[in-house]
Amino acid sequence: MNRIYFTDNPWPNGHRIVNFEWGAHFKLDEEAEKQAGLYFDLHLETADYDEEDTGEDEEEQDDEETDDWHAKIVWNNYHSCTLSSEEWDEKGFLVGSEQSPFDPEDLDGKTFTVDDLSDEELEHLDLDTTAFDVYLLGHDASAFHTIQFTRAQDAAFDIHWKGKLALVYAGDENFRYDFHATISSVNFRGISVPDELTDQEAYELLKRFVKNPELFELQADQDKEGLFLLTRIDAQILNHLRRPKWPRRRWFLFLMYSSF
Repeated sequence: MNRIYFTDNPWPNGHRIVNFEWGAHFKLDEEAEKQAGLYFDLHLETADYDEEDTGEDEEEQDDEETDDWHAKIVWNNYHSCTLSSEEWDEKGFLVGSEQSPFDPEDLDGKTFTVDDLSDEELEHLDLDTTAFDVYLLGHDASAFHTIQFTRAQDAAFDIHWKGKLALVYAGDENFRYDFHATISSVNFRGISVPDELTDQEAYELLKRFVKNPELFELQADQDKEGLFLLTRIDAQILNHLRRPKWPRRRWFLFLMYSSF
């Protein structure tokens, strides 16, 4: 089962992940705050924090001096967690640049280090520049991520994700809390293409930032009811996916043969 664990919170057995998605998008040269390239997107949603509590668990009372991180009543006030690069903004982390294009064949076993903030960056924390936003105990902050991809079967990957959290909603900008998550057999959603680009311009970006552009095919959104219907070319499977906050009409989909 896909789960996320917040170290030393009131639920040592973690929380069920009810939705997880993995996609990508391009950032263009004119987006000065970020390097141009291909960026991965991850979107994670949990069940309610207390979903697995029994009646006996619900009767437990927090000590009056218990801090927010250890208090069930505080966690339950915020219901569940969303950790995402796309829910509130179009963020993500760089996986392919002009100097170092993304190579799908190298993804198995690869680990990405994301937002390894320097002392100066911590002193002048700017959450607009981090890869992920998080709703945890309010709108908080995440950084110091390590994200590993391991091939599971066919085109699916297991993702092991660790990071640190700061309760900025409560005024604490120190990344003192840890989390880790394991997500099994995730399929890549595809690379979203901005509406303002022509097909030719989109292919030029693909060739610029991806080592094996021949592994991708541009397809139009077949959406009829608010869901993207994407075709896995190798298996001819239709996948129903949540519409992201930043909808696109076209996607580069992997032609996922044995190499990926």
